[in-house]
Amino acid sequence: MVEFGRERNDPDDDGLGPELEAMFEQELRAHLQARPAPDGFADRVLAQVDALPHRKPTPWPLRTIRKPIVQGVIAATLLLSVGVGGYFEHQRERQIAGEHARQQVLLALRITSSTLQDVRNKVDSDNTNHENSN
Repeated sequence: MVEFGRERNDPDDDGLGPELEAMFEQELRAHLQARPAPDGFADRVLAQVDALPHRKPTPWPLRTIRKPIVQGVIAATLLLSVGVGGYFEHQRERQIAGEHARQQVLLALRITSSTLQDVRNKVDSDNTNHENSN
C-alpha cells in the first residue's frame, strides 16, 4: 500500500506512531473495563421478563408440522398414497371383473358341452333306431 508517496512494507504498522497507539490502547482498556450495573437494574429486567406473556412451549411434532416444507412433504405423501391406493383398487376391480368373465365363459362352455352331448345322444339314438328298422 502506498501512503503519502511512501510504500508501506510492514503489515503490522498502522501508521499511528507509538505514542498515539499507546494512548488509544489505554483509552480502549478504560472503556472496556467491567462496571457495576446501576442500582435496581436486575429488578427492572426481571420485572420486564415477568411482564412478557408466558406460553407453554409447543411440542416438537407440532413445531415440525407447521413448517411449510414439512407440510408440502405431507401433502405430497398423501396425494401419492391416494393415487397408489386408487391404482391398486382399479387393478383389483379389473381382476374381479376378469374372474367374473372367466366364470361366465366356463358356464357357457359347460352349457354348450351339455347341449352338444344331448345332440350327439339324439343323433346316436336316431341312428340306432334307423338301423333297427332296416
